[in-house]
Amino acid sequence: MSTSKVNTAKAPTFHVKIGSGFVLLFALIYFFDDSGFLAALFPAVLVHELGHVLFMLFFGAYPRRLKATLSGFEIDYLGSLNDTKELIIALSGPFFGLLFALLCAKLGQLWSSDYMLMCAGIGFVMSYFNFLPALPLDGGRVLGFMLRALFGEDKARKFMRFVGLLTASLLLLSGLYCVAKGFGFALFLAGIWLFILQQNKSCK
Repeated sequence: MSTSKVNTAKAPTFHVKIGSGFVLLFALIYFFDDSGFLAALFPAVLVHELGHVLFMLFFGAYPRRLKATLSGFEIDYLGSLNDTKELIIALSGPFFGLLFALLCAKLGQLWSSDYMLMCAGIGFVMSYFNFLPALPLDGGRVLGFMLRALFGEDKARKFMRFVGLLTASLLLLSGLYCVAKGFGFALFLAGIWLFILQQNKSCK
């Protein structure tokens, strides 16, 4: 999830914008999903984004628009947030996601529910994946804020590009290993997705 400021004097109203790339991805997952993956993914994504929104509101910013694209979710907001607050907001999504995963794991054990255990697994994977130091992931945003504070905008942008490409490359190599061992294509596809996104992302 990423955020961007919207400068406007109008009363805040919330809109949702869904891109064609996101619709295509959703359709492909739906078509090939025979395990209930989407049903478990939806609450994990909802809790993750809710974590961002709650801390955004806590710091006095108002969400104006949620954009769902092939690169992920982005929330435009009305208000003023410094880098420290943005950093906390970036961390809040994975933090809420991990809490959600822990709760689902506990409930899955108590109720012997495969669905709750699947929610827990997806929540854990999604939260830890978002901690990777590459944009547009939350870990990349956090690292970008820290680097800008230490070295300034230009050096931070160059370093973030290097780290992002390195992270995506390592993910691709790990994905190829998983494919060779018969563990599936998920990690490899995630590496391709992250590698492509590095071509257009800056540190903010």
